[in-house]
Amino acid sequence: MSPVLHFYVRPSGHEGAASGHTRRKLQGKLPQLQGVETELCYNVNWTAEALPSAEEMKKLMWLFGCPLLLDDVAQESWLLSGSSDLLLEVGPRLNFSTPTSTNIVSVCHAAGLGPVDRVETTRRYRLSVWL
Repeated sequence: MSPVLHFYVRPSGHEGAASGHTRRKLQGKLPQLQGVETELCYNVNWTAEALPSAEEMKKLMWLFGCPLLLDDVAQESWLLSGSSDLLLEVGPRLNFSTPTSTNIVSVCHAAGLGPVDRVETTRRYRLSVWL
């Protein structure tokens, strides 16, 4: 079975506004909601027998990052949940490939990353609540 690699993208400035909008919408249904933070996760199906080399990892991190921000992609989540937090991940079903995945795979192949055969993007939410 091929490993699935995860690349987490640190939230940028524009996502603060989106998080605020999401928080306001959710507070109507969940009054104890204190805050919302988000991040993107690129889930990469890697088909090679060996894990990616350092050069391949560098390419993957570059492809998923923002050219204006340094170190905005990591292999560990930026969202650290506490005891009263809820962590949700929202994305496509894993039983079919999305058009976005097809496009990202084409870019990966053009960059010399042939073992990538699927990339699905999910959005992760950390909901902080009062208990």
